[in-house]
Amino acid sequence: MATTTIDVEPVTPAVGALIGGVDLREPLAPDAVQAIRQALLDHGVVFFRGQDLTREQMRAFVVNFGTPIPEPLGGDRTMDPIGEGNMQATKRGTAVWHSDTTYVEHPPGLTALRAISVPPTGGDTCWGSMHAAYDALSAPLRELLDGLTAVHSVEPVIARMGLAAMVRAERSPDNAFEFTHPVVRVHPDTGRTALFVNEGWTTRIVELSLAESAAILALLFEHVKSPDFTMRWHWTDNALALWDNRSVQHYAVPDYDAARVMQRVVLAGERPVGPR
Repeated sequence: MATTTIDVEPVTPAVGALIGGVDLREPLAPDAVQAIRQALLDHGVVFFRGQDLTREQMRAFVVNFGTPIPEPLGGDRTMDPIGEGNMQATKRGTAVWHSDTTYVEHPPGLTALRAISVPPTGGDTCWGSMHAAYDALSAPLRELLDGLTAVHSVEPVIARMGLAAMVRAERSPDNAFEFTHPVVRVHPDTGRTALFVNEGWTTRIVELSLAESAAILALLFEHVKSPDFTMRWHWTDNALALWDNRSVQHYAVPDYDAARVMQRVVLAGERPVGPR
């Protein structure tokens, strides 16, 4: 395989980069894989335009970065780790800042999303750097958060999407759809610290009273929305985003009525580890 030169153009200083000079329909050279992996670590989410991929080509691309896994829960899920569907079914659940599926013991490490067909207007997605969000907090608040843990539960998305009947049918002692993670996690590859609570799934901070937990979470949920460390991406047909759920959150803007058909893959992750 020939050496590949790729272009990495940052979207903002805090988050996001557009990658050019690569055709994802073809097998990637090892140096290209490493360059994309490094861009992902540096920018949290990377974007590619004009990638008209078959399911097999999509799979061949994503396995360079991890192991595809089925969605634990979701209106568009399939048993195949590479799911395709109209995102209308889930837009009520994804129109909130979140990382993917943090209510399980091992939340997804990476997510890939490719636009098959998008509305003429609307349907953008926003991403925010949780490294930058953590760094922007005051030192005393960071010190407090470093030692705390929080419960992540499927309950908030049940309420937003009306999935109660389906979840009750699937719930079992081994599939409780709730897990406790550190409020701040350490990235396994870079050692950088990032906020790891999100409005999509986090319900309470374990070590605080209910009133204290509600106040701190409300502060953090608002904090992560700052334009200082977020960006907005406008989808076009055959655009692809690959992001690191350990370091970014995202928000799918629900301002569209036409079909928004996407191809989605989540990759296996590890159990989050805190700074202490």
